[in-house]
This record gives sequence, C-alpha cells and structure tokens, in this order.
Amino acid sequence: MLIGTGDMIIAGRYSRECLAAIGLAISIANPIMISLLGFQFSISPLLAQKRGNGESIDDYFWTIMFYSLLVSVVSCALTFLSIYLVPWLDYGINLNNIIVEYLIITSFSAFGLCLYQGAKEFFQSQEKTMSANIIALLAVGVNLFFNYAFVFGKFGMPEFKETGLAWASLGVRLFMALALFSLTRKYWKTSRKIQWSFIKEMSRLGGPISLILFFEIMAFCSVTLFVGKFAEIQTAANNLALNIGSLSFMIPLSISAAVGVKVGHAYGEKNYQSVVTYSQVSLFVSFCFALVMGSVFYFFPDVVISLYTDDVLVIDWAKKLLFWVACFQLFDGAQVTIAGILRGLSVTKAASYAIFFGYWIIGIPLGYYLGFHRGFEAQGFWIGLAISLAVVSIMLGMILRKKIQAFTTEGL
Repeated sequence: MLIGTGDMIIAGRYSRECLAAIGLAISIANPIMISLLGFQFSISPLLAQKRGNGESIDDYFWTIMFYSLLVSVVSCALTFLSIYLVPWLDYGINLNNIIVEYLIITSFSAFGLCLYQGAKEFFQSQEKTMSANIIALLAVGVNLFFNYAFVFGKFGMPEFKETGLAWASLGVRLFMALALFSLTRKYWKTSRKIQWSFIKEMSRLGGPISLILFFEIMAFCSVTLFVGKFAEIQTAANNLALNIGSLSFMIPLSISAAVGVKVGHAYGEKNYQSVVTYSQVSLFVSFCFALVMGSVFYFFPDVVISLYTDDVLVIDWAKKLLFWVACFQLFDGAQVTIAGILRGLSVTKAASYAIFFGYWIIGIPLGYYLGFHRGFEAQGFWIGLAISLAVVSIMLGMILRKKIQAFTTEGL
C-alpha cells in the first residue's frame, strides 16, 4: 500500500492531470489484481489448520508456487484486457491515453505480485513474517526513488513522465518476489509433486474470499470511476481520500491476516477457547487503531492531505471527503477483522453474501442517488460507503456470533 502511496505522492507533485489519471488507472487495475489475490489468502489459514492437526506443511511449497503462478497468469491477462474498458468509460483523450499505458505496463507486475504473495502466505502460515515485512519496507524506498527518477527524468534516468510510475511499480514488485523467493531455499528440495487436491481446497476457500475482495474493492473503485464524471479537481481529491483511507486500512487488514492464521491453528487443534480469545483481542486492537486514525483524519485533515499536494482546490475537496473516511474507521476496522476471523474458521460464503448486500444493494445505489440526484457529488458516494461499512460490520458480527455460539453448544 505504501508503494501505491508513493505513486500518488509523485503523481500529485507532477500534475493534477497525472494524479487524476493514475488514480483512475489504479481503480481499474486494483479490483482485478487484488481480488484475485483472495485466492491466495486461503493459503495461510489452511496451512495453519494443517499445522494445528500436527501435519508437516513443507511438501506443499511447490504446489503453492504453482498455484500462485496460475493466479498471476489470470491476473495479468485480465488487467491487460481491461484497457478495452477505458474508451467506454471515456475520461477524455489525454486521461484515456495515460490510463491505457499505465494498465498495459502494470499488468505484467501481476507475476511479481502473486509470487511474493504466495511465498509470504507460506511463511505467514508458520507465523514467520519478518522477512516479508523487511523486503516490503525496502521496496517502498526503492519505489519512491525510481518513481521520482522515471517521472521527472532525474539521476540520469529517462523521463517517462506519467508511465514512469508503472515502470517503477513493475520493477519493484519483481524485486520483492525474487527477494522473498530467494529466502525459501530450504524448501526447494522438497517434493515437487503438484497436489491437486490441495489446489482444489485452496480454490474452494479462496473463491469466496476473492469475491469478498472484489465486492469491497470494486465498491471503492467504482466510486472513483463515478466521481471521475464530475471534475478533475474532485477526481484528484477522491483519489487522495481513497489512498489515505486505504493506507489506514492496511493495519486492520494485517490484524485480519494474523488472526486468520492464529484462529486457523487453534481451530485445527479444536481449541475453541483460544479461538474466542484471539477474536476478542484482534477486535480490541483494531478498535483502538481505528479510534486513533479517525481522530487524526477528523482533527488534522490539512496536515495529512498536504503530504500529497499543495493544490488549494484539491485540498478543500479532499478535506470534505476525509471527514467521511474518519467516520467509517471503526466500522471498516471491525468488518475486515471479523472477516479474517471467519476465514480462519473456513467461513467465507456467508461473509461474501453480507459484503455484497452491504455495498452493492445499499451503499453504491445510495451513493449514486446522493451524488448525482441530490447534489452531494463526490461526498454522496462517500456517505454511501460509510453506511455500507456499518451494515457489513453488523452483519459479519452476527455471523461470527452465531459461530461462537455453536462452539458453546459443542462444550466450550
């Protein structure tokens, strides 16, 4: 996410047009690339359950790498084909050209993205996360450097202008994948037999997770696509609000990933008391973080937004949108954390239904009505998102409560 933030910061420093175009391009690519990662998000909870059952997971390594390759091929192809959506959406010839070029280049970064994710999930299932985090943090600095160098033509680099952001991201994602893969050497001599039964198991659990991510990410990205119809200023401001909100979302998402592994391991051991304890602690931590971030966005919006741009008109609009980001922090943190708990319990279908209902039956239609028919414009869509997140968090909470009650019935 910090890599994406680096893209937005450099884009904002380059031009308002660049900021608007890159935000729109990301809003087309992210629903495809990140939602397909959902198929890989099933890896660590399932392996954690196997560890909880006392099974060795070493021989699953090459199966996971092969599975990651399959996901990357689909991700690359669909992202590349998304360029045919751009003329249909039509944001003007200048923005359209920038968006298409960005999508073509960034589509090939799917291979690095998915390989890194597969290796990270394998390590994560064993509660080994330090290496992946160190590589990711190094990549943030590398990406920021090459973004600046390629966009502005500094340090002897060619001046790619807007597309320099895509080239930098492509290189950095490949670096991340190769760096983390090199740390898996001890598993290279394990069985290379592809375990198709486990691929089916990962796909069966990962499919609903992928749908959950698609419904959620597409909800936010569709807001960007709709807001792009208003004006370049609102589009740029919306992109900033989305990036800021997404950045704060990464901590609850990380908690969600962690609790999915811990709950999965405890569930495999049939240690239901630990499942309850991990659930309570993760929700408490997410609540505290959301409270802090909501307060920062509410009381210090100028400080946060000024990190991206000094365009006064963009800042004024971004402040209005950041207010609504502050409002839904608690709900956003709660829903993603509960989704992680349910993932550890292998409960994903019910969660996908809840998220589809919250976003696409309530949030997006309400936002469209407020934005286009009641004069709220960009703010209308963010009001809709805030309400949908509240609905989703309540529904997921009810699903988790029912599951916990089932444990009690079993003799917790």
